[in-house]
Amino acid sequence: MRLLEIFRSDSIVSRLDKAKAGDSLEREKLIQEYIPFIIKTVSNKINRYIESENSEEYSIGLMAFNEAIEKYEKTKGSFIAFAELVIKSRITDFLRKSIKYNETFLLNNFEEREVDSEIVHNPSNDFSEAIDLKDEIKELEKTLRIFDITFSDLVKEAPKHADTREKSLMIAKYIASNPELKEELLRKKNLPSSQLVKALDITPKILKRSRKFIIATVLIIDSDLDIIRDYISKVGGGVVNDIQGKSIRS
Repeated sequence: MRLLEIFRSDSIVSRLDKAKAGDSLEREKLIQEYIPFIIKTVSNKINRYIESENSEEYSIGLMAFNEAIEKYEKTKGSFIAFAELVIKSRITDFLRKSIKYNETFLLNNFEEREVDSEIVHNPSNDFSEAIDLKDEIKELEKTLRIFDITFSDLVKEAPKHADTREKSLMIAKYIASNPELKEELLRKKNLPSSQLVKALDITPKILKRSRKFIIATVLIIDSDLDIIRDYISKVGGGVVNDIQGKSIRS
């Protein structure tokens, strides 16, 4: 926006008032002008660039922006900041219901405050499940604390590449299915690295860089946290059987 527009009658606030009063042409003009903003906001939220065609996320972003126009009040501060919050909130609500999001939930949203925000601001038919998920995350947080692991650690250490993530999950499932290795992990609060390197033909590197993520995954698999455990199984493509002897060298 040009500096002089601040002093004109058709400033953003005035234009919003017109749109809310029923000026459909002004509303349409606002939406069209802010399409780049909508695309950027949605893309940032889902961590990938979206196109304006054949994208469900983009459609939700448009509807959210229109909702922001309708609900905005001067007391809510900057319209752009308000619109960004509404768009991200609606995208989050959509993602929670999608299988694709479930598969990446634990990798991108370990922090409890996001779950709290979704429950408070995005009530839905899945409200009871959201409450259960919040409780499970609290329980997981207590368990991880015993191993000196925080959600922030997991967010930082979660494998970014699909192949590395798959390897880490395979290692975790191998530990969880092996009583001796699992017992040593629980007793020493650390990975049984030497046994894993020998049994799975892996390098110490993958164990070191994904140590906390692997431990957390083992604890989840070995827990009664049904919702989170289901996410883990979807991320890994289901239970991996008999991986011993397969090379997963990084």
